[in-house]
Amino acid sequence: MRPYTLLLLLFLYAINIQAQTPKIDSLSNLLRTEKQDSNRVTLLWRLAQQYQSFKPDTSLLLAEEALLLSRRIQFTEGESRSLAILAASQYLLGDYPKALTNYMLKLKLEEKRNSPRNFASALNNIGLMYILLADYPQALLYLYRADSTVEAVGGSAKEELKYGITNNIGETYMRMKSPDSADRYFKHALELARKAADSYYLGESMVGLANVFSLKQDRAEASRYYYMAVPYLKEVLNNDLLCEAYLGIAKIYEGLNNRDSSAYYGHLSFQVGKNDGFLTRQLDAAIFLSRHYKKISVYDSAFHYMELSVGLKDSVMGNEKLRAAMVISSDEKLRQAELAEQKRKDKAIRYQQLQLLLIAIFIPLLFLITLFVSRIKIHVQFIRFMGVISLLFLFEYLTLLLHPMIANFTHHRPVYELLIFVVIGAALVPLHHKLEHWLIGKLIRDRHHHHKDHTHKPAEGLKKK
Repeated sequence: MRPYTLLLLLFLYAINIQAQTPKIDSLSNLLRTEKQDSNRVTLLWRLAQQYQSFKPDTSLLLAEEALLLSRRIQFTEGESRSLAILAASQYLLGDYPKALTNYMLKLKLEEKRNSPRNFASALNNIGLMYILLADYPQALLYLYRADSTVEAVGGSAKEELKYGITNNIGETYMRMKSPDSADRYFKHALELARKAADSYYLGESMVGLANVFSLKQDRAEASRYYYMAVPYLKEVLNNDLLCEAYLGIAKIYEGLNNRDSSAYYGHLSFQVGKNDGFLTRQLDAAIFLSRHYKKISVYDSAFHYMELSVGLKDSVMGNEKLRAAMVISSDEKLRQAELAEQKRKDKAIRYQQLQLLLIAIFIPLLFLITLFVSRIKIHVQFIRFMGVISLLFLFEYLTLLLHPMIANFTHHRPVYELLIFVVIGAALVPLHHKLEHWLIGKLIRDRHHHHKDHTHKPAEGLKKK
């Protein structure tokens, strides 16, 4: 099967564009009025999901916005969802390395969360990316980890993900030209599809098995599975794989020297690809038909399809250039968004530093004010209150300064942070009380001596008789 059949069809045939428009309008309207950041993140990634099948560049930008906002407010679920949508959009734009990077980031997030289903899904997606990058050993490594995870957790996670993982392992072995292993996994995938009574899965796994039997040169079994797959593929409108099945049948008939049937199914593959705009499917069928007609010396038809194949190659190359341009444009927009986010963070840090500076200036001023108040005629309880407040500000400021360092030291583990602050508190509380008694006592004594000096000092200009 072609690379884009692995994931792209999950989007292309799941939702019709016309049905998407009301959803897009509804989500856009909600997004315009929503004020709560966590809800905005959810609306953004859901909107990105709606655009994915026909405007992956728009989907990519929305997913990036959701990702930046979710990280800003530390919304882990939103970050995980946004990374998945972002990676899928990059995949659809043909940027497999970046898609792989973001799936890896999602995996790191899921490793810290108690969601085996999401963890297994991330592993499966990484396996898909390695298949597309033709790194088959790595693909198998991640796919087997995904498989063992769903086997261990069981339940709905296994029911939901097992088929996809099994089918992808079969696809990997087929690309590695290991037909026996591919056969085993595709047959298992077919069993799961039959158990689920899922027409999409049935058609997909049957095409996989047909391709394996083709690889084994077992034309009878390959033909049987291609024919079995066709009704299911038609039922779910999986016309991309239908093109592949028709072309597979055409090649089998060519090997059997049945020219008419070979040409018939070759034309079917070309026509379905043309009707649905699958340029690479049209190209494959045109190349096959050109060679077919050349073999049987029908040169006008051979030349016609050769011309078509040349034009289709130019179109495919043009589409690849367009996708590359879209990726470059999207990357620049992402870079600008990241720069804007970094500026916002820098501004927040400067604002925090300014606040700390103002607090640092305020505390000595408060002590000076307390000293001044202690020298004027005022109630002792107010002096005591000012002294306590001054010390509280000092100790709380020290805690405020220490918190970021302790958080980094403990890697933001609340239990360790709590223990360290308990130890610090155990040392600071007695010190606070001692300083409080010393300072208040000193302020009251200074006040007493100050007033005593003023009371006993002779008035200016008076003389003894």
